[in-house]
Amino acid sequence: MLKNLINEYFYSKGDKYKYRTILVSAALFLAFDLGVLLPNFVISSDLKRDAVKINLAGRQRMLSQRITKALLQVKIAKLEGKDITRPKEELALTFKLFDETLIGFDIGNTVTGSDGKSVFLESVQGEKNRKIIADAKSIWVTYKQKIKAILELQDSLPIETLQDAITYATEKNLKLLDLMNQLTTEQQQITDSKANTLQLIQTVGLILALTNFLILLSHSLRKLKDSDIKIQEANKQIIALNEKLQQDNNRMKHELDVTREVQQMILPKKYELAKIPDLEIAGFMQPASEVGGDYYDVIYHNGKVKIGIGDVTGHGLESGVLMIMVQTAIRTLLEHNETDPKKFLDTLNRTIYQNVQRMNSDKNMTLCLLDYHDGKVRVSGQHEEMLIVRRGGLIQRVDTIDLGLPIGLEEEISEFIGYADIQLYPGDIIALYTDGVTEAENLEGELYGLKRLMQIIKDNWQKSADEIKQAVIDNLFEYIGKKDILDDITLVILKQNQFKAQSSIKTEIEKVISTNEKL
Repeated sequence: MLKNLINEYFYSKGDKYKYRTILVSAALFLAFDLGVLLPNFVISSDLKRDAVKINLAGRQRMLSQRITKALLQVKIAKLEGKDITRPKEELALTFKLFDETLIGFDIGNTVTGSDGKSVFLESVQGEKNRKIIADAKSIWVTYKQKIKAILELQDSLPIETLQDAITYATEKNLKLLDLMNQLTTEQQQITDSKANTLQLIQTVGLILALTNFLILLSHSLRKLKDSDIKIQEANKQIIALNEKLQQDNNRMKHELDVTREVQQMILPKKYELAKIPDLEIAGFMQPASEVGGDYYDVIYHNGKVKIGIGDVTGHGLESGVLMIMVQTAIRTLLEHNETDPKKFLDTLNRTIYQNVQRMNSDKNMTLCLLDYHDGKVRVSGQHEEMLIVRRGGLIQRVDTIDLGLPIGLEEEISEFIGYADIQLYPGDIIALYTDGVTEAENLEGELYGLKRLMQIIKDNWQKSADEIKQAVIDNLFEYIGKKDILDDITLVILKQNQFKAQSSIKTEIEKVISTNEKL
């Protein structure tokens, strides 16, 4: 009986039922569209608000670093007797942005967005998020008082007050950064959940719409046999389009393969590293995708060694191209015998910045350069912490945050460029790495971390540079397990050669003795 009713309703040949199937299908299409569009509108609005939270949570991390840096700049200017107006203005700006944003996360507030326009920031919800904000406020309330005291004082600003704020920032800034990272992660998880819900709604709506479409198509094909020709023509067009898309995909894959091959070709070769006196050097690089954004190079030029390591934001073709440009620019500057670290990085940054602007890209990269000669290392540029392992496994951490700015981010960075000098002794080790090592995740989503990296190096310090490198890589991939690699991984190990370094130190001692005898 049901079958007869369906046949009568859908397949009656009389004029009365001629358009019934089409009209019903059209009505169902409208119902499905409304069923998808309304939730889509509601959830999309939520996602826009969540995107503001994620963006501003990430900005909080950057602001906390800028506050610390501004405090240090105020101190330097104060000690040197210079005008402290400019660094205090930077301190006031970053302080205001951080404070108003933290209030927004707590109770809701109108804040200055990343584009400089005002935007309303809703308070965060959920027990975990509320605890993160409460912990951040407990750190910030004391921090805020110390900074306000500095901003309210003018020329009579006591150095003790300034130092007190800097000391507190040194003690608490890492914790504050970690809390802001946690907040960003939590907001991203909330957004992912909403996005998954939206995707489910769209999928169900699409399935229902396709089902309805198939019913309509079946009915239409039975009545309109002449549409076969049009369908065949459409199929031919689809085939042609697929072929074109396949050709484009093949061309893109070929371009990616070529770029990756070029990246591998310009990496330092083992035989090049073996020719460098005084040092054992071992390096490792593995991109997260076809083309990586990590950079490292070792160049032996005019009796001196320049080691570079960096990390382009993101990965893929655009990041890989930027990495190749940086490598080429560094070699060009070396061929022109540029030895001053400030001029070197400033010229390199201007070159890359102009290319990035021409590419209409937002890419930039951290970059740290080491100049080695006769047991002495001069490091410049901003990147991850550099690890120095002394004989016996004692580890010294060198923070590069004040030695530069990311390359390609701003056109003028010369005033931020600095350097630090380090003396290496026989058996000493330098470990350089990108955040793909320390931020690698296991199946539980836990980070590999800097402490684990330092422990592996400490346990193997007496081995060769290549053995130390391999010990770290083996431990890292064992930790990652079957988890996908989310970021490019780069590690460089340098070890001071025992015998030649001892000869160099002996020469230095003889010079000192000779000078004392003359005196």
